[in-house]
Parts: sequence; C-alpha cells; structure tokens
Amino acid sequence: MLSTSPARRLAAVLVAAFVTAAATGMSPAHAAERCKVSSKTVDNPAYSGPWPDNWSFTVKACVTESGANIRHWATISWDLPAASTQPGLIFHPTGTNAEVTAMVTGGGLAVTRRTDLAERLNKAKDGSVTPASYSSHWPGRYRVYTDVILFLDWNGDGKGPQKLHFAPSPALPGSAR
Repeated sequence: MLSTSPARRLAAVLVAAFVTAAATGMSPAHAAERCKVSSKTVDNPAYSGPWPDNWSFTVKACVTESGANIRHWATISWDLPAASTQPGLIFHPTGTNAEVTAMVTGGGLAVTRRTDLAERLNKAKDGSVTPASYSSHWPGRYRVYTDVILFLDWNGDGKGPQKLHFAPSPALPGSAR
C-alpha cells in the first residue's frame, strides 16, 4: 500500500477544490454570484431627422458573495443609433447617470451609488462602463440584490431626466450565508 504524507494529501485536496471551483465557474474568492441581464431600446425624443435614433442599453446587474462580504455591481453597455455618430451634447451632464443600489428583499434601501454617464455617452461611441460598485456586510438572514436605474436627460427635448428601470439581480438567498 502506498502511503502519502499529510502535506501531500492537503495539497491534493486543495488542487481538487480549485479544479472543481474552476469547472463550475466559481472562483474561491466568489463563492456565490447572481446576475440578471436586461435590455431596453430608447428613442431620442430630441431628434426628428431621417436617420434611426434609438439607443440600445443593456444592463447586467449582479450581487456577489465572498465570505462575509457582499458586492453589488453592474455593467452598462450601449449601442449608438445611426443619428448619433458625431460627438456633442446629446445628454445633459447633470441629469444623465446610473444608480446602482443595494436592496433588501421585502423592502429597505441600503446604499445607492451614482455614476455620471453623460461624458461617455456624449462621445458618440458604442461602449460600456461598470459604475461604482461597493461591498457591504449583511447578517445572513437578509436576502439582498442589486437594482439598476438609468437616468437619461436628453439635450433639446425640454423635459427632465427619463428614468429607465432595468431588471434587478436575483437575490442571494439567506441560506447561502
């Protein structure tokens, strides 16, 4: 019978755990992650020319658990319409932003982080951004998720910011902590 030292057995267990985590798509640092992707197409109300003017936005809202830390984050991407090929003031800087909010199921706002998007959108290029994310600590009995709202303040439409609410991330179950 072949005998192995405790150090070799521990190394084999750690390698097996790492391979298992990698095969399932989970890294040891991110034991649980829940994401939801949703999209919306929005008409530019300030443009009435002959070219298509619908902007397409896609949001990936996520909540990730790593030990006792919960990270709330999102990725926002956009595709430009043919009518928006030149940089300029398409969106007002003061009213165009993304809000990423930590939420508790059953009600209760935790924390909201706001990220300015006007500068990026006004460059008239397809792109994406990961707004400010943050970590929090929650007792295990709470189910938490990430909510994302986009505010678009179109230049020249004579109105205030347009509010686009995207699908929130699924909640991390309380039993996962």
